[in-house]
Amino acid sequence: MQFIKQISERLQAFVNQREDVALILTSPTTDVPPLLKILEGLEEASSSDLYWSFTDNFVDPESYADAIVKAFASKHEVVRLALEDKKMKPWPPLPPAVASGQLPPVPRLRELSAFSRSLLPIPSGGNNVWIFFPLEISNPSAFASFTKELVRHEFPLPWCHHLRFILREDPADEVSGLQLGPRVQRYRPDLSMDAINRSLEAQVADESLPLDQRLAPLPIMAGNDFAQGLYPEAMEKYELLLRYHAPMNNYPMAALALNGMGEVYEKLGDLERANTSYEAALIPASHGDQPPIPIFLNVVLNLGNLCVRQQRWEDAECYYDVAQQLATVGRNAPVKIRSLDNRGLCQQQQGKLEEAAKSWQDGLVIAAQLQDVDPCRTLLGRLEQHYSSAGDTARVQELQDQLAGLNA
Repeated sequence: MQFIKQISERLQAFVNQREDVALILTSPTTDVPPLLKILEGLEEASSSDLYWSFTDNFVDPESYADAIVKAFASKHEVVRLALEDKKMKPWPPLPPAVASGQLPPVPRLRELSAFSRSLLPIPSGGNNVWIFFPLEISNPSAFASFTKELVRHEFPLPWCHHLRFILREDPADEVSGLQLGPRVQRYRPDLSMDAINRSLEAQVADESLPLDQRLAPLPIMAGNDFAQGLYPEAMEKYELLLRYHAPMNNYPMAALALNGMGEVYEKLGDLERANTSYEAALIPASHGDQPPIPIFLNVVLNLGNLCVRQQRWEDAECYYDVAQQLATVGRNAPVKIRSLDNRGLCQQQQGKLEEAAKSWQDGLVIAAQLQDVDPCRTLLGRLEQHYSSAGDTARVQELQDQLAGLNA
């Protein structure tokens, strides 16, 4: 997406420039994962720079420096052994003063980051990018003082040449002290939903792009409209996707569009048209030897849920049975457990009590293997009720003991 590209280019520009040593990247906790992913993309695209990224929580400088050195040493050792195994020149060992922890936190990390220059694939031909991005900053003022001292330098021979530091700042606790230091940039990327929507709309409206690229954001835009209750807008986008992709035999996208239309119809209360759309989506979703399992599974689950709403228990049972099989292929254990549970409920409604117990027992085995407490509790409860109705007191007692152990 265009706005992701813009953020990547802004960060890459900081890495490439030669005037500033640090970038304060303002990021609320919710934006940390996507920003780290963008930074990871920069690392993957670079052949001359080394990236050292750390997300350890900041409590105090001492424990933070310990965590950074430990993580660095672990990665350093893996690479060193791999180079030795390939009969290549290994990385030099960590400086003893860094490894021993005898230095105070700031000099220790300065020494470590300066040492990292010796690891560049092309000596003096790239940069070491140090990313201090704590997921949680327990003491903002201490973090500000720590990072400010870390990047402080003097001319004409600064200690931090060929080094770049990217420092996280929580907008709730702005690191105002850092902006007073020399050669420090500040950047606050906009990752809000409004920014995402503006970027998607701009891509769709850009007539200079090929049509397939212009239409690429439509599934996301339709999903956003649906989530916000803008059902006519979502329907319009799903219909446009279908008109474009169906004639081109793009089966996954046609299935996605038809399934989305069904979800809109269902929200609008038109269950018959929802059912028709879901059933139509089954055809492209199951096409070929390697159908798109996530889309296929979603369509089948929607059909099963719709049949439950309409009390079509036999049809719902069949759809949930297919869903649990697809979940196995897709290695989606939580969905398999839920599908087995729902299959059991549908069988119960039809008087197939033994089959229902078997479905719940199968789900319970998987949930127990995953140590997933909530579905274990639900399935044990269903089995307890089943055997209680059947008058099997021994089995009921066994299930009650298991429930008691689970709650404990």
